[in-house]
Amino acid sequence: MRIPPLTPRQMYWNRVILNAFWLVLLVYLASQIVIYLSMGRQHPELSAGSFDNVLVPDLMILGLLLVLEAIHKWRPLLSEVSIFTSSHLIAILMTLNLSSEFHVRPFLMLFPLLISIFYLRSGYLKATSILCLVYMVLLFVDASANNYILRIQHMITALIFTGSALAGFGIIARGRDLMQALENSLKSEQDLRIQNIVMDRLSKIDPLTDLYNHKTFHEYLGWLIEHQQSNPFPLQLAVLDIDNFKKVNDQYGHRIGDIVLRQVAAVVLDRIGSDDFAARYGGEEFVVILTAKPLEDSRGIMTQILTGIADMAIAEMDGNSVTVSIGMHEYTGLESKSSIFQQADDALYEAKKTGKNKIIII
Repeated sequence: MRIPPLTPRQMYWNRVILNAFWLVLLVYLASQIVIYLSMGRQHPELSAGSFDNVLVPDLMILGLLLVLEAIHKWRPLLSEVSIFTSSHLIAILMTLNLSSEFHVRPFLMLFPLLISIFYLRSGYLKATSILCLVYMVLLFVDASANNYILRIQHMITALIFTGSALAGFGIIARGRDLMQALENSLKSEQDLRIQNIVMDRLSKIDPLTDLYNHKTFHEYLGWLIEHQQSNPFPLQLAVLDIDNFKKVNDQYGHRIGDIVLRQVAAVVLDRIGSDDFAARYGGEEFVVILTAKPLEDSRGIMTQILTGIADMAIAEMDGNSVTVSIGMHEYTGLESKSSIFQQADDALYEAKKTGKNKIIII
């Protein structure tokens, strides 16, 4: 199974913990210097005589942190488990370096326990809890049977470990619960956003032809005219109407008429450019807004639409085709939205009146 790469947030928090490790080492070294100076430059006696010099465990911890830095840089996928394992090693090294006279030594084992809680890993916390249990058992065995005060201290330490572990499991459970709630919230928000996008599209698109609808056409044309006032650019409006469409419905039925509307719309969409806009105005009438091109280029596009529709054999009509009449008008910069449409519509009427299947420009 391929392990997914770490997310930037995981890399960030691993870096934070590594920085915390360096801070712990600096505080540990500073405390040793303070103790060394306060005891007349004599370091405390080592607990088991395992080290000949107090710097040996310090150098071991330093080497361990350098290894963690290398893993974080070149093997980031192993960084988390390496940090968790090293937290135990650091706690053990610090514990062994302290004299048995310091009864606070066991509390150093809280260090890996906190790391386990930080990662919200119950498996890590279980392993750390077992290690702490073993450590406390060893302390009880090592303590003299007559030393009741020391054993009571060990019992209190064991209770603190137990309470910390239980609190850790509660924190992990609560953290996971919050993460699940956040994930559900984000999913609900995403579903709502998608629903809004779908609803917005449905409010703007004609469901039969997949072109924009009448309302959206007027909104977009009004916005273009307003924008054109401050930043002039070529703008033409074309109005198309399918010739003799009533005969198509009467002869072949409205279902075939809907097919014709969809195929005509498909030709329009296929011929216009990315800067252009097409909508179904109503019934068998369509509108096309052409922008950022000279009138002759726009006329060429509409001519392609005219011939493309005329040459399109419709299987549902026994291979017959339909034609369209087109009226065009170029915006002069001084007209209103209704005036532009009226001019194009008048041109369409002229094309219908003088033979159909043609383009008239006014």
